[in-house]
Amino acid sequence: MTDAEGATLPGGPYWADGCIRTDGRSILRVRTDLDRRDRTDSLKVRCGIGRMRRAVPPGIYAVGDPSGDSPVFVTANYKMSFDRLRTALAGRHGWILLLDTRGINVWCAAGGGLFGTEELVRRIRDARLEDIVSHRTLILPQLGAPGIAAHELKRLTGWRALYGPVRAEDLPGFLDAGMKASPQMRRVTFNIAERMAVAPVELLLAAKYALPAALLPAIAGALASEGASAASVMSAGAIFAALFL
Repeated sequence: MTDAEGATLPGGPYWADGCIRTDGRSILRVRTDLDRRDRTDSLKVRCGIGRMRRAVPPGIYAVGDPSGDSPVFVTANYKMSFDRLRTALAGRHGWILLLDTRGINVWCAAGGGLFGTEELVRRIRDARLEDIVSHRTLILPQLGAPGIAAHELKRLTGWRALYGPVRAEDLPGFLDAGMKASPQMRRVTFNIAERMAVAPVELLLAAKYALPAALLPAIAGALASEGASAASVMSAGAIFAALFL
């Protein structure tokens, strides 16, 4: 499968929940719950394993049983961004438009130009979004704002950019409030829980450098002096690793 509309083929993704028909097309409907495979993928990403390969095919997807009046949510095709959005929309009906950010999250992709106006315009046209919904409003993640020129989007496509909350889990409250975000929803935080969530990958990245840095002087010391003690060799390695990092 190369895009969302190819989802009717056998062997579709495990996060799929069948398809819906609209505008003469079959569009993949996504599940709003996570299973063991989703959690395994998330754990691998947190540990830095295959981090850059966690991408979902860009394109248009359905949540629940959306209609032409249902909201359209835009996000990156990074698997964890996609997971956060679809689980936040449990019990809701809408459309998800994934931009091709090469599997990079919204904030980083916006800063690097991948979550940008040009890509958004391309996906709107490729999805023929105007044939799916009757309105012309896109709900974008607030952290994607640096990459999107709302006035250019409006000029090129006629679509209006409406920025949602910072966190996907605040979307239900945002929608229930008439698509208005409270000051709390706009606040960017980095609390202890959020820091701990990214700690594994940071530690593992550091270990990739620290381990060779510790082993190289140890091996060199052992080769240079057969009489050197194991403790002195490892001590030298630890000092070298501290200086290296």
